[in-house]
Amino acid sequence: MARVKKNGSLSGAIRNVVFVNDGGREFVRARPDGIKQTAQTKAAAGVFGLVSSREKTFRLQVLRMLGVPAPQYFAAKHRARIRKTVTGDNGISEETGTGFGNPQALAGFSFNPKLEWESCTNFFPAFEMEAAGEMKVHLPELKWKNQIIPPKNTGSAVLTLIALSADFNKEAVPVKVLAKLELDISGISALPSQDWIFPVDAAGGWLLIIGCLKFAAPNQSSVMKEEFSAAYLWAGMQGE
Repeated sequence: MARVKKNGSLSGAIRNVVFVNDGGREFVRARPDGIKQTAQTKAAAGVFGLVSSREKTFRLQVLRMLGVPAPQYFAAKHRARIRKTVTGDNGISEETGTGFGNPQALAGFSFNPKLEWESCTNFFPAFEMEAAGEMKVHLPELKWKNQIIPPKNTGSAVLTLIALSADFNKEAVPVKVLAKLELDISGISALPSQDWIFPVDAAGGWLLIIGCLKFAAPNQSSVMKEEFSAAYLWAGMQGE
């Protein structure tokens, strides 16, 4: 509906005509057509909603398991990385034909952009799936300021490795901890090389191994929540 302004000009719209006032100029233009949804745009919107919902369910569980806060912008970046795991041939959604079948896209993703995993570590675990249905993770010797590069004013750290299964193709995104290894390291307590071996479920879904380093100040008994680094170290399908 159009209306007359105090200066005598028209403002608003009548049917398909829009009255526009731009400073001292007055003109009319056609009302723009509404955005038409195509099959492709509808499918894209469905995928985005599916990814957003399941990523949030999964993210909250994992952060709680690791005992770390959600850094700023982490949710958006994590959601974008989860989007890369989507494939179009699993058919979990009749509308989108979308499934989650490429967990390898998560490998290397860091949880804390302020303390990237690569900036505070200098070691590379070796991963090997055993014929007996076990995963073997070989950890090299870990020395403070050599393999572990600490932030300033920190004197010790807790290294946690957690292996979990997750099924993004189920609405509730069930997550199960398969194994957990926790190691203390400081300038006076280097860790010898070792193998971490744990059984892997034969059930479907993803197998994810996350590394988490929580640093503490020399005179602080509790771990500093802000000084942490975490990343997906390995990602694959269970039983591979």
